Amino acid sequence: MNTNELESVQSVKSVANFPTFEQWIGIVPKPGDLAHYRRRNFYDYYKIKFEIALGARPSAICEIGVRWGYSAFSFLSAAPAAAYTGFDIVEGTHGGVRGTDTFAYVRDFLEKHFPQARIELRHADTRLLTELPCGPFDFVHVDGDHSEAGCAHDLCLAMDALEPGGTILVDDYHYIAGVQRAADVFCDDRAADIAEKIVRDSLRGELLIVKGEK
Repeated sequence: MNTNELESVQSVKSVANFPTFEQWIGIVPKPGDLAHYRRRNFYDYYKIKFEIALGARPSAICEIGVRWGYSAFSFLSAAPAAAYTGFDIVEGTHGGVRGTDTFAYVRDFLEKHFPQARIELRHADTRLLTELPCGPFDFVHVDGDHSEAGCAHDLCLAMDALEPGGTILVDDYHYIAGVQRAADVFCDDRAADIAEKIVRDSLRGELLIVKGEK
């Protein structure tokens, strides 16, 4: 994604293939989540993720931290024929679902709405991985372990698995101090590998890191 394409993400106003607020409420949140997610700011939060993915035009998406697939829905709404690989553990921390394996639900949910997509879900603790399998990817969403050390490790995995010109999207950049510190240090340390760093305002803040072409 070049500079012009990144800037165009900021100007997306009409999104023909993302549901309206009323449609999204009926499609995406699970019934048990409705009381929490029946707010416009959450819809806008996920719509921004859609807009970012729309600008990135990914064909191979990786997500670290899947939960119930809400972010995955946003990304695949922008790239419905992409390959999607999600990594998660049944732990319950950092926004996860404690003691519940969400993957059967997520697979059915995503395959129902995106029959052209190739869905791969893997139970894996990325904190223990030295590389992300199934890559390379051109879009990686870092939304797993939100500790500073955990986020830093996931960012290294993401960058190493990313195609040149690909995008890392860091969730909760403005919401969790450890995430912001990890991302800022990572960007400084890997500056030679990074073509663009853009902060997108949202409910919790989104950081886009674009890998250089070389």
